[in-house]
Amino acid sequence: MIKEFDFDSLEKSIPERSSNSHKGDFGKVIVVGGSEGMGGAAILSSEASLFSGAGLVHLSTHPINVEASLKRNPEVMAYGIDKSFSMPENIDVLLCGPGLRNNEWSKNIFNEVISANNFGVVILDAGALHFIGENNLVTSKDKVLTPHPGEAAKLLGISNNEVQEDRINAAKSISNKFSASVILKGKETIICSHGDEELFICTEGGPELSSGGTGDVLAGVLSALIAQKVDIIDACKISVAVHARAGEEFRNKTGEIGLNASSLIPTIRDLLNK
Repeated sequence: MIKEFDFDSLEKSIPERSSNSHKGDFGKVIVVGGSEGMGGAAILSSEASLFSGAGLVHLSTHPINVEASLKRNPEVMAYGIDKSFSMPENIDVLLCGPGLRNNEWSKNIFNEVISANNFGVVILDAGALHFIGENNLVTSKDKVLTPHPGEAAKLLGISNNEVQEDRINAAKSISNKFSASVILKGKETIICSHGDEELFICTEGGPELSSGGTGDVLAGVLSALIAQKVDIIDACKISVAVHARAGEEFRNKTGEIGLNASSLIPTIRDLLNK
């Protein structure tokens, strides 16, 4: 049975912070992505993670993107990676994929990142989904995959139409194939829990979110919530619901046209604090 949810129906929330807490209490996230010419995606994800409460956020990206990241968010520890990659210590959440192209640099970085193995939960988004499909990657890590319908179709070797005609089974099939929890994005986003195949569907979210970068923001929010020790499926539901509600607030104020992904981030921060 699939359970419906929206932002107002959420029962779980982010744990309250004690008065003597410090940044180490709220997790370390690393975002790996941003090929040459695609740096904005990884920068958006790292900013969304920062604004959603992660204690420390790292960004490993193509060297050409580092200056832009530091100018936009000096709080994010951004550094360039050329051919080799070194994973920082004690990473709680790895978000890999925003802004990765289907090219040799991205493939090499993906393989190095996954083989590092010294991190907690891994979120595979966007460009990383090409390489997981290519390699049929299965690891022992807790994983979340966040495909849109086109990416889901490639993961399953079927058409986009087939995914959209049976989104529930598509999400379940990806979960089983890759031993991962799944967020299948789109109208009425579906979440499938790995293992018990528990299914959830978000009743919010509209066409205002149909613009570049909104998925990168969603992935960044998810990384921060998991880093703050929110249960993986609860984090999936909260991130999807708050992302949808932020879009709805834009639509109510401005309309369906012209939402830029960056504008979602401060709204999401406000909603999470409420």
